[in-house]
Amino acid sequence: MLGQTLQDFEILVIGDACRPDTAALITEFADPRICYINLPVNFGEQSGPNNIGFARARGRFVALLNHDDLWFPDHLAAMTGWIDATGADIIIARGAIIEPARMKGDPLKTSIYGMGKSGFYDPVITAGYGSAQMARRASLDWLGPWRPASECACESSQDWLFRAWRKGAVIATLPHLTVLSIFSGQRSGSYVEDTAVEQEELASFMRMPNDLRVKVLAAATAPRPLKKSSYLIRRLWAACGIHPRSIEFRRKYGRDSYMPGLREIRGLPAMPAREPGLDDLVARYRKLAESDGDKPSGG
Repeated sequence: MLGQTLQDFEILVIGDACRPDTAALITEFADPRICYINLPVNFGEQSGPNNIGFARARGRFVALLNHDDLWFPDHLAAMTGWIDATGADIIIARGAIIEPARMKGDPLKTSIYGMGKSGFYDPVITAGYGSAQMARRASLDWLGPWRPASECACESSQDWLFRAWRKGAVIATLPHLTVLSIFSGQRSGSYVEDTAVEQEELASFMRMPNDLRVKVLAAATAPRPLKKSSYLIRRLWAACGIHPRSIEFRRKYGRDSYMPGLREIRGLPAMPAREPGLDDLVARYRKLAESDGDKPSGG
């Protein structure tokens, strides 16, 4: 982030009840552009922290960066230029999903997302994950926040784009690869291991960004084109307010199983309760007291 070619920005780091050493690490940067906000209680998924970022942002544009992903150094420069050039409310960059290697030495495997139709979002074919999105801040009031994952029939990021499209937002796609997505939900134990080996290796290659782009694209699997009839059926669903992705998502994951599955892969406990009982609260505060170095009290 700090290595962007465009340096006129503020960084809002939203912690989802992170450990105390996260704040200490951010302080070491000694950069007045960085503001750290840590939630007192774990929200459990990205819609909550992202909505706080939307509410606190002060710049003309708001770009998201998930903690497990990387931007190329020219990401912000390219995105701000393209959103002004197109007059769009939202921009989606090309991104590459870095598939996890099963064994050391496995060849790089990637897949590309962010493609649109004639330069704009298409509800049938476009996927635009959080790190590839930039929104015009003046549009956020009527675009609204991300909905919690529990209220969405697919990922919150895709649900938000679809609802924005339904509201008439102009959503353009940027034909430039500027995002690498290293999904934590594909990596077992990713939230309990203090390592970032893949991110560190890929970041080191960004000294030669176009060489890295060639390598990533050469390893990509081309998306399978839809038959015209299949496309038209999905487009009709979209016109009726049914996100085509939500149907495919339900078929793949079933109802209410996506987030629990992600948390299990990441090594996290079940989603935190929104209305915890007395015993749950006692257990939470006892754990906090222990981490503060105090002796737990009470029966």
